Amino acid sequence: MGYLKKIGPVAVVLGIISLLNDISSEMIHPLLPIFLYSVIGASPLQVGIIEGIADMSSSLLKLFSGRISDIYKKKKVFIVGGYRLASISRILISFSRTWFDVLFLRFTDRVGKGIRTAPRDALLSVSVAKDAVGRAFGFHRAMDHFGAMLGPLVAFALLSYRPEDYRFVFLAAGIIGLSAAIFGLIFIKERRNDTK
Repeated sequence: MGYLKKIGPVAVVLGIISLLNDISSEMIHPLLPIFLYSVIGASPLQVGIIEGIADMSSSLLKLFSGRISDIYKKKKVFIVGGYRLASISRILISFSRTWFDVLFLRFTDRVGKGIRTAPRDALLSVSVAKDAVGRAFGFHRAMDHFGAMLGPLVAFALLSYRPEDYRFVFLAAGIIGLSAAIFGLIFIKERRNDTK
């Protein structure tokens, strides 16, 4: 408990959000190529196009989202909005019928990541004491990786219960991701000095 007290409530909240979001993300990511190929009927080229465009959009938006959040002096709206956008797109993937549907929704998911990442890291860095910044980032990354480990395990458990029902797994993943956005909306407290 002393460790968590030292890094402060904002770092703890952001860590929990990251844990939930990465569980959600990693429930989908390993299964998506299988879903695209065996259920949607996408070609390997189409799968590559989807992932290439998704990764590019996330990387490009990270260049601008932090600067825009600095201009508007609001970080919470970008953080929560980014998580919400990603989670809704994951829910909608479960209803996809064509590879183009998945392309648009994966693009939207990664837009959410691009929007939230820089403002989240900026908020994390200013919300903890100067002698605990590294510790706060370490906690956040640990929660992120713990979520990435749990996600495939949760997906495997759900597929054991409902074999080859990828849509069910994607829907569950989206709901878990949405819980991260709701948690952030309720518990992220942005103080006046956090927006500088």
